[in-house]
Amino acid sequence: MTAASGRMFSPEPERILLCRPQNQLGDLLLNVPAIRSIRDRYPRAHITLVVGRQNAAAVLGQPWTDGVRVVDTRNFFGVLRASLRPSPRPDLAVYFTTVSYSKGAAYFVRRSRAGERIGFDPSRHDQADRAGLTRTISYPDRPLHQSEVSLMLAAAAGAGLAPPPPYYLPDPALLSRAPSGTAYLHPGAGKVKNRWPAERFAEVARALLHRGLDVALVEGPQDSGTVGAVRAAIGRPLPVVRGESIPMLAARFARAALYVGNDTGPLHLAGAVGCPTVGVYGWSDPAEWAPVGACVRSVRAADHTLESVTASDVLDVALPLLRPEDQCAAV
Repeated sequence: MTAASGRMFSPEPERILLCRPQNQLGDLLLNVPAIRSIRDRYPRAHITLVVGRQNAAAVLGQPWTDGVRVVDTRNFFGVLRASLRPSPRPDLAVYFTTVSYSKGAAYFVRRSRAGERIGFDPSRHDQADRAGLTRTISYPDRPLHQSEVSLMLAAAAGAGLAPPPPYYLPDPALLSRAPSGTAYLHPGAGKVKNRWPAERFAEVARALLHRGLDVALVEGPQDSGTVGAVRAAIGRPLPVVRGESIPMLAARFARAALYVGNDTGPLHLAGAVGCPTVGVYGWSDPAEWAPVGACVRSVRAADHTLESVTASDVLDVALPLLRPEDQCAAV
């Protein structure tokens, strides 16, 4: 039993199911402190993490859990097929939800027949309890960082405080293929409203190039022309990293000098591996959505618009992270 949870499992769970099947990489990485705290609390348990197909490559090989199950919760028949696959009945299931509620994921938790099923009260989303929770936790009534929200569920499961970073371990075999000391800029985002103007990224790139850094741009599959706009604004070609796996990106970021990007998945990956990371925020609040990591900085204008964030605002935060004496410097 822990003081935080007031909950005792007797006997301790031997099999644990952790369910976070939505496909947002950033949201999954914000769950990692809670997942690791459960891992630390139950080191002898067999822990299975349920994820969406898009995130499977991100978690395979990570020491957080003993197994990974891929479930497409957007497809009812996919959930049904997954739930019908023979698997040992877990003693404990934790359904991680934050700003959204997946009916498919909830159904999967119910179908797991776990002896104890913990999750947030679904009435917050105007939903019935489709997961058949045996223990319902009230969602916090004040804003918290999303990692702290997930830690509430970990505490209800008997776990303690979050372990220290890093929260993502790059593959050692891939580290040898990654360049050292590069500054990565990611001007895109799946959500258009999360994109800081391309010309501001170009200003940051010029400043970093002027200081002798190698600068590369990161382009995701949903970035629709943002990299081209930055290169046009700079007036010179820059290397572009595109089409790489999440593990390879993690290796790149672990050896990088700096990462500057919008509020989207790669930003969270860079922070999680310990890269000096600067996130640019507008409508979303970094107090709730900043990456977890030891060297994360956030920039947000007083009026909460991306257009009001200047290149100087970002450089004032980013450049100190390049100093050799800074304890955040990448290794």
